Amino acid sequence: MENKKMSMVKSWRWCSVLLAFAVDSAFGASLPKWPEPTMESKPWAINWWMGSAVDAEGLEHQCREMAAKGFGGFHVVPIYGARGWESKYREYLSESWIEGWNMAVRIARRYGLGVDLTMGSGWCFGGPWVTKEDACSSGMKVKRPGPGGGGYMVDPFSATAISNFIAKFEPFFGKNAKGVERPRAFQQESYEYFNAKPKRDGDWSAMQLDAFKVWTDWCRVNGYLTRYQAHGSPGNWLDLYSLSDMPETEMFAHDCRNILVSKFASSSAHVIGRKFVTSESCTWLNEHFNATLAEYKMFLDRLFLSGVNHIFYHGLCYSPVDVIWPGWCFYASGQMNPRNPIWRDAGFLNDYVTRCQSMFQSCVPDEDTLLYWPYRDSAAVVLPHKAHIGTMSVHNAGNWFDSMPIGETARRLAADGVQFDYVSDSQLCTLDLSRYARVVVPDGANVPEETAAAIAAFKGTRVAKAEPFARTGLTATRFRRDGETVYFIVNTNGVRIATRVMPSAQGKTAALMYPMTGSVKFADWKDGNGFEISLESGESVFLAVRNNSAAQVSPAKRSGICGKKVSVIGPWTLTPVEGGPELPPVRTMRELSTWSRNEDGSENPFCGTMRYRSRFDYKSEGGTEVEFDFGEVRQSMRVKVNGQPAGFAIMPPYRVTVPSSMLKSKDNILEVEVTSIGANRIRHNDRTGVKWKYFRDANMITYGYKGPLDASNWALVDCGLLGPVSYTEK
Repeated sequence: MENKKMSMVKSWRWCSVLLAFAVDSAFGASLPKWPEPTMESKPWAINWWMGSAVDAEGLEHQCREMAAKGFGGFHVVPIYGARGWESKYREYLSESWIEGWNMAVRIARRYGLGVDLTMGSGWCFGGPWVTKEDACSSGMKVKRPGPGGGGYMVDPFSATAISNFIAKFEPFFGKNAKGVERPRAFQQESYEYFNAKPKRDGDWSAMQLDAFKVWTDWCRVNGYLTRYQAHGSPGNWLDLYSLSDMPETEMFAHDCRNILVSKFASSSAHVIGRKFVTSESCTWLNEHFNATLAEYKMFLDRLFLSGVNHIFYHGLCYSPVDVIWPGWCFYASGQMNPRNPIWRDAGFLNDYVTRCQSMFQSCVPDEDTLLYWPYRDSAAVVLPHKAHIGTMSVHNAGNWFDSMPIGETARRLAADGVQFDYVSDSQLCTLDLSRYARVVVPDGANVPEETAAAIAAFKGTRVAKAEPFARTGLTATRFRRDGETVYFIVNTNGVRIATRVMPSAQGKTAALMYPMTGSVKFADWKDGNGFEISLESGESVFLAVRNNSAAQVSPAKRSGICGKKVSVIGPWTLTPVEGGPELPPVRTMRELSTWSRNEDGSENPFCGTMRYRSRFDYKSEGGTEVEFDFGEVRQSMRVKVNGQPAGFAIMPPYRVTVPSSMLKSKDNILEVEVTSIGANRIRHNDRTGVKWKYFRDANMITYGYKGPLDASNWALVDCGLLGPVSYTEK
């Protein structure tokens, strides 16, 4: 049954690809192909283990669901537990915990999933074995620890303290350890050793570099990759990120989506030569169970534009299969988990992520300019007297980045279409960076003498080339692969953009590769005016330009016939597919409206998936395609025409195009499966007294940390196919 279900899911996810291929196959056999997916090109998720109370049934369910939805792996973080489940808790690093860990890795392996692990429980580095001598000067305790993981945070400025902390893991994860499954990578959470100071005089950044190099060295000696979040640190982010195999950034809520700040992680990877740039992604998109797949997509595009190529959703809380809906939940999360209604169509988003990341990972980043970060200028703001520590945070970069010359220069370069990486003093002085064209220094920067000499002696081997996309309202980043220049282009504006662009890449032959559907076609070259690009708001595309001057192979011309818009007026039969709190009865709608209210006007808290079904006639006017427009949809949809998968959409505009051959003159059947968010069901829980918030330490809180979550006062959210629905022949 499961194999049949997974096959049906795959047919939905690839139907639009097959349709697009049928249309475009006449354009020639030389269209580029999407790289084969890998474990790393698929999205991963942060996986919180509440009380580490995992069992075989729950892990099997989690891994099966993740594999079916196109995930590549998960990252285990042991944290506080759920009340009432104390007898199932597994104490961190105990025999019972190792048993649960081994079980998770082995089950994941069967489903082709990788597993990473936080070193410690909760965050940051610390635990009950950390002595006062090795603890950070502020006396901070580990945040959100699980059973057996509490205690002091380690001193982040002491190599000795880090070494003593790591020694605890040697018997379990050292290269000579026996009987313990090995993670792919260990991760260090963002710098949250608030108000910690070195216990001796010296350079704060250098001491932190020495301390965390102990950790990255230990991991490499023992065969592990490292993911390191340097942001928040008072040290030099660029040098700290460079310690790890996978520099890791994060974007958070509405005040933390700055592409230019997240570029610090990718810059380190590019300058030092690392393949992967990871991210803690989508922590707060909206209130709990209000985030849509469209919001996820647009959020992830900002990370991709910043250079991230290996995302981790924040996240997916482990949950037993038999607990009350919505299962176990992390207090600050997008809730990307199998209990959230949006999970049903999350595979479409994950396919998009996989195509994007497979392209990024198969390409070489093509930044040609180095932007010098005068770290000492930023440090002078957050460490004015070295008497206390401020923060250099991704959450609010106003003090150390936005208001400083580095921020102003970065914004100007981005606006001018310059592809750049940040670079540090030590990188300029020790690395061969001649593959870049130039070094740009912000006005008024405090440049040390050694760095100034390195800049003066710098000789690049290429010419810097600005790109025109920003002037058209589009945002783009550039890559190279196999004789092609590849651009990832996103319409980050709120309106559709149709324009012509003349990229810096030499060549008149290019392909447009659409990662949402997987379709590929030749770009239309207009002599002397570049390539035509048309993107809806929030839409993205890869433009792969072949580095030659061959003539463009023009796309096949279609008939040009455009029929009139025809309304599909119903009536519509609504049948629940899955969801809750209860499946409502089948009903008929004469006019499309929200399912959140019943026919008598009373509230319906159902969240999940409804199937809308109607019949219509079709009179052909000689066109080859028919475009269906579904108007307003809350929130994602799958479409069938006469029983055949016809397409999907997770964001506006909600349209699908099918060959006219799929239609007949009379009695066509149109089916639209619409999946909602879970907001109304959470609202129903809190209005009816359902006890679903029973978590220790940090229970459920509101978006923006404004207090305990109470959804009973939320407004009722519209769900379903709101329309109007029509079709047009082309």
